[in-house]
Amino acid sequence: MAENKNELEKYIDFALGGAPEIKREEKRRWLGEFRERVIFALTYDQIQRKEAKKVVEEKIKDRDVKRIVLHMDISPEIAGIFMELAKNYDVDYRSIDSPELKGDIALLLASDDAVDREQVMMEDMPLLPDKFYHAKSKKLCKNHMEELKEQAPLFVDDFEEVTFFDKMVGIKCGVCDDNGRDGVLI
Repeated sequence: MAENKNELEKYIDFALGGAPEIKREEKRRWLGEFRERVIFALTYDQIQRKEAKKVVEEKIKDRDVKRIVLHMDISPEIAGIFMELAKNYDVDYRSIDSPELKGDIALLLASDDAVDREQVMMEDMPLLPDKFYHAKSKKLCKNHMEELKEQAPLFVDDFEEVTFFDKMVGIKCGVCDDNGRDGVLI
């Protein structure tokens, strides 16, 4: 009889409160996802940085990534950037908002299956050094291009090296405003 009572209590609990949720606290922290499905995550502070798009774009190339999950508190401008990435890489996009969510995770990349990645939080986001961040143009002299390759290789594709033709028409390095030793040729 005690066994029947336990079943009856379970039935009543289900009827009143809905289906029991597995790992509820874990899912509250990881934007509704199980931790073992999370491939990569960014905090609110990290997602505000200009470099966030580049970092997420690198991570989204992982074949296990099936969706981007973004917290609804993120501004529409930033959300639009990640919606576009989801579209370009053919992954699902989902915004989530719930008063039950907790923690500082603003965006995550998730899989449909357990991938159990050890390190999903980016402790130190690769930052573009200030002099490149504030460069007057996306053209760099040979020295600054080499420096960028050493300090922030993730961002090399965002810049071009000043060419011979560029020098002829007066285009200079966006960091040092130098056209090299040759100077303007016209």
